[in-house]
Amino acid sequence: MGCLRQSTALVSLALAAAFALLVGLRVHGFSISAWHQQIDGSPPSEVLLGAPRAIRSDDWGVQIPLILAQTVHAPRFPTENRLVGLGQSAWLPIEMPVAHPLVLLRPTQWGFFLGNDVGLSWMWWSRVLGLFAVWLGVFQVVTRGRLGLAASGSALLVASPFFQFWSFNAAPHATSAGATFLATVALARARRPAGIWASAAALAAAGSWFALSVYPPYQVALAWLTLALSAGFWLDARGRSELQHHGPLHALAAAGAAAVAAAVVAAFAWEARDAIEVLRHTDYPGGRVATGGDRPLWAIANANLAAGSWARRWGPLLNVCEAASFWMLAPAPLALWVWRRLVEGEPIDRLALPLLVYQGALVAYAVFGLPESLARASGLSLVPGPRAVIGIGLADAVLLVRFLASARPALARERRRALALAGAWALALAACAAELARALPDARLPVLAPVVALNGLLAWAALTARRRALPALALAACSLATTAWFNPVVLGGSDYLARNALSRRILQIDRATAGGSTWIGFGGYELPNLFRAIGVRSVNGTLPMPQLALWARIDPDGRAREVYDRYAHVTAVATRGSEPEFRLESDDNVTLRIDPTSRALRDLGVTHALFRGDPSGRRAFELLGGLEHLGSVGANHLYRVPRIPAP
Repeated sequence: MGCLRQSTALVSLALAAAFALLVGLRVHGFSISAWHQQIDGSPPSEVLLGAPRAIRSDDWGVQIPLILAQTVHAPRFPTENRLVGLGQSAWLPIEMPVAHPLVLLRPTQWGFFLGNDVGLSWMWWSRVLGLFAVWLGVFQVVTRGRLGLAASGSALLVASPFFQFWSFNAAPHATSAGATFLATVALARARRPAGIWASAAALAAAGSWFALSVYPPYQVALAWLTLALSAGFWLDARGRSELQHHGPLHALAAAGAAAVAAAVVAAFAWEARDAIEVLRHTDYPGGRVATGGDRPLWAIANANLAAGSWARRWGPLLNVCEAASFWMLAPAPLALWVWRRLVEGEPIDRLALPLLVYQGALVAYAVFGLPESLARASGLSLVPGPRAVIGIGLADAVLLVRFLASARPALARERRRALALAGAWALALAACAAELARALPDARLPVLAPVVALNGLLAWAALTARRRALPALALAACSLATTAWFNPVVLGGSDYLARNALSRRILQIDRATAGGSTWIGFGGYELPNLFRAIGVRSVNGTLPMPQLALWARIDPDGRAREVYDRYAHVTAVATRGSEPEFRLESDDNVTLRIDPTSRALRDLGVTHALFRGDPSGRRAFELLGGLEHLGSVGANHLYRVPRIPAP
């Protein structure tokens, strides 16, 4: 036991040292360099390896500009940022650094108080290494202290398409859920009063962190996973008499932790009360009700079929991010457990049993769906099928490492069973491959066939392994081979947003108005987000909070409210002579068609406009008349909007 603790301490020190070194070097994996293509087409010198991914606009085009808007705002790090429309809450729905004690429970944001590049690196590595470290602890509990196997399981999660292709934006939710489980275990195992109260404090902090990592689709799925893990731990530990010393002090400490977490959540709800009220009544996502049935098995299995390494067009899966899943293997060992139960009467592992129920229920929900009443009662009405994948994949990894930790030497008859089950697993994936080939234009049999065979081989290895960590490590390596290409290696990059020629010209114009300019961007929603990142106000772009009061200025009767009452990427399109018109292009994409020479634009408070387009588009834009050209940078053209005398 002492050797295990020493090894765990060494791994923890290595992770802490790696975090400090990487943050000190300002290295991260965000695709912030995609801004070069938007602004001036210059080569991104800050990219050390790989290439920025334009598809990750949720990061480089939305969250990062909003975070940087906090650092340039006066005062810095406000609870409401006035650079976005008529004001954007810094609490919801996007996590941003705020000068408030509650930011202590959003640890991925701490680095921005030390500088923008430090913040980017801190946010990236707290996601990546935090996910690895916390789930290393979870897997050590699951494997009863097998450090090598636990590390292989954590590597499998970090290498998964789900986390990699979403650039780890779900990592804070998974990490805080894992930390909540670890704190629960620590409290259950504590014997002395000091340990009991320390564990309770950790549970209160972890539970609060999980609650404040606000994104209900992940939180609901992971809350049920945490309950299943905790139930499995209790069943397993109770069977080994590990919890026999529980007493009133444990119950009091647990109640205290729950009370503190509830108080933190209440404080957050009070601080964010206005934003919560607005978001609750939005058409999207507030009005969205999920009932599942929108993630078929072949879609969940696309990671096992290495789709990330060959697919370029994703058909009904939309894109590489929305398609992201996990390379899974647990169904084969689960089938062996069931076989042993039916043939030999061997009980199914106590810790695994609640997780089996959880994973089966979540797969059934994603594939087949639930009646709306049951979906609402379970909270799954907040979880679209593609978002349920996070729970399915994490449960799969836990079940796999649990099986490997408890694996026994395979006898001759067991090897025959293993061969049959590995073959069945390969056949099941072959059926998924056939469906995948029908759905995705780039699927090819010469690629899919060997990948299916590889899955069968991995299943055979897991079912018959003597070195327990090797199958999980091999699976992690296979997963990494399909994902390592995605996220770039970047050194800093935030300075470019403020120092490029376009931003300097915008800031010069803004200073000439004593900081009173307000902009609208025509030709896409991304560039209007640049303004807020450099400290200049814009009215369109990504508006996480519906700007109801702003749009009421040009839609006083609220006829188009159901269009813009949502989390929306608002693109402005220049038209001539017509009244302003809002069009809903998709759940979160809105087009505002407006005459840039009309009074309506002034009613929005706009003083300046940016138009992005080629020379012919620029000529057509200027033919609308009435705009004073102030300069151009590449395809981006800046204009002053003249005042219209009051009637």
